[in-house]
Amino acid sequence: MALIRNMHEHEAERVRDLWLQMCAEAGTPLPESAASVILTNLKQYAAHQAVHCFVAEEQHILIGFVTCCVTGHPVMRGLTGEIEELYVPPDPHPQTVQAELVGQAVAFMKGRGARSIHTRIGIEKESPKEGEQRAFWQSLGWENDMTIYSIYSNVPGDPSLQRVWDENQVRVHTMANEQQP
Repeated sequence: MALIRNMHEHEAERVRDLWLQMCAEAGTPLPESAASVILTNLKQYAAHQAVHCFVAEEQHILIGFVTCCVTGHPVMRGLTGEIEELYVPPDPHPQTVQAELVGQAVAFMKGRGARSIHTRIGIEKESPKEGEQRAFWQSLGWENDMTIYSIYSNVPGDPSLQRVWDENQVRVHTMANEQQP
């Protein structure tokens, strides 16, 4: 049985390594620059009030993690929680440990006042394990009630996605120039 607990700042490096392992297994290995940013961010999770990282530990070894946050809208009332990243390497009982991590994250977010909690999963070519992810979240009673479309600032492996970002960037500059007197 895994112990689920708060991540300590000195454990951020191990959690970053698990994060990199998760990305590599998904076929999207991250460059060193991204790994450095992840580590910097994770160190802040250890003591932050609105974001958190919980770890799963077995025999004094970190075997998984979940990150989550609680945010508010600048105009609408209420807070929203989000499960950001969840990873437990494949082993005899990853879904049990994942469920325990999610339960701890949900308790944290509800305790901070979240009135709804969401997560995102990769679909189609982004995640070959989409079916497993859907089944996992459904087994926890979560509802698949929205679809999210994204664009990203740096997609070196996919020129068509990078072009979409670049075209939107041109629009931003055009709008800024039009607004100047």
